[in-house]
Amino acid sequence: MDTTKARIEGNAVVVTIPKLLGIKLGTEYRFSKESDGSLKLTPTKKVLETMAELFKGWHGKCETPTDLQDWDSHDPAGEELW
Repeated sequence: MDTTKARIEGNAVVVTIPKLLGIKLGTEYRFSKESDGSLKLTPTKKVLETMAELFKGWHGKCETPTDLQDWDSHDPAGEELW
């Protein structure tokens, strides 16, 4: 198991989560401190990733333009935040 050290950043104590754990940027967590001193992080909701997920429940007209239909199937190529 990897270890990390708590540090001060601004007005908060920060613990870094290694990238290899695959946490999606923008994921919101509820946290609690257990009786043994361990910290528990629980996602509060799923991070929406596709246009279909973002517009689910919307009843207006929503058609993806033909030149963008392959958009959701591509992986990020640079430093996009998704």
